[in-house]
Amino acid sequence: MDTLIQQVLSGNATVGDLRRVNRVYAQKQRRVAQYTGEYTNGRRTLEQFLAALMYLTPEPI
Repeated sequence: MDTLIQQVLSGNATVGDLRRVNRVYAQKQRRVAQYTGEYTNGRRTLEQFLAALMYLTPEPI
Protein backbone atom coordinates (compact mmCIF):
# COMPACT_ATOMS: atom_id res chain seq x y z
CA MET A 1 0.00 0.00 0.00
CA ASP A 2 1.34 3.41 -0.95
CA THR A 3 1.67 6.11 1.65
CA LEU A 4 -0.79 8.98 1.42
CA ILE A 5 1.98 11.29 0.21
CA GLN A 6 2.74 8.90 -2.66
CA GLN A 7 -0.98 8.68 -3.48
CA VAL A 8 -1.34 12.48 -3.53
CA LEU A 9 1.72 12.92 -5.73
CA SER A 10 0.47 10.30 -8.17
CA GLY A 11 -3.06 11.72 -8.13
CA ASN A 12 -4.57 8.59 -6.56
CA ALA A 13 -5.57 9.93 -3.11
CA THR A 14 -9.25 9.73 -2.26
CA VAL A 15 -11.34 11.82 0.10
CA GLY A 16 -11.65 8.72 2.28
CA ASP A 17 -7.87 8.47 2.56
CA LEU A 18 -7.64 12.09 3.66
CA ARG A 19 -10.48 11.68 6.16
CA ARG A 20 -8.83 8.60 7.67
CA VAL A 21 -5.54 10.43 8.17
CA ASN A 22 -7.38 13.42 9.64
CA ARG A 23 -9.32 11.17 12.04
CA VAL A 24 -6.16 9.38 13.24
CA TYR A 25 -4.34 12.69 13.68
CA ALA A 26 -7.27 14.13 15.67
CA GLN A 27 -7.31 11.08 17.98
CA LYS A 28 -3.60 11.43 18.68
CA GLN A 29 -3.94 15.17 19.19
CA ARG A 30 -6.67 14.57 21.81
CA ARG A 31 -4.48 12.01 23.56
CA VAL A 32 -1.55 14.46 23.70
CA ALA A 33 -3.87 17.15 25.11
CA GLN A 34 -5.09 14.69 27.76
CA TYR A 35 -1.55 13.72 28.77
CA THR A 36 -0.47 17.36 28.83
CA GLY A 37 -3.36 18.22 31.14
CA GLU A 38 -2.50 15.33 33.45
CA TYR A 39 1.13 16.48 33.59
CA THR A 40 0.19 20.12 34.16
CA ASN A 41 -2.24 19.18 36.95
CA GLY A 42 0.37 17.06 38.69
CA ARG A 43 -1.23 13.67 38.03
CA ARG A 44 1.77 12.54 35.94
CA THR A 45 5.47 13.01 36.49
CA LEU A 46 7.60 14.23 33.62
CA GLU A 47 8.89 10.68 33.17
CA GLN A 48 5.34 9.28 32.98
CA PHE A 49 4.32 12.03 30.57
CA LEU A 50 7.23 11.35 28.22
CA ALA A 51 6.75 7.58 28.45
CA ALA A 52 3.08 7.97 27.49
CA LEU A 53 3.97 10.16 24.51
CA MET A 54 6.47 7.58 23.26
CA TYR A 55 3.58 5.19 22.57
CA LEU A 56 1.85 7.68 20.25
CA THR A 57 3.92 6.61 17.28
CA PRO A 58 2.97 8.07 13.92
CA GLU A 59 1.72 5.88 11.12
CA PRO A 60 3.14 6.33 7.65
CA ILE A 61 0.84 8.69 5.78
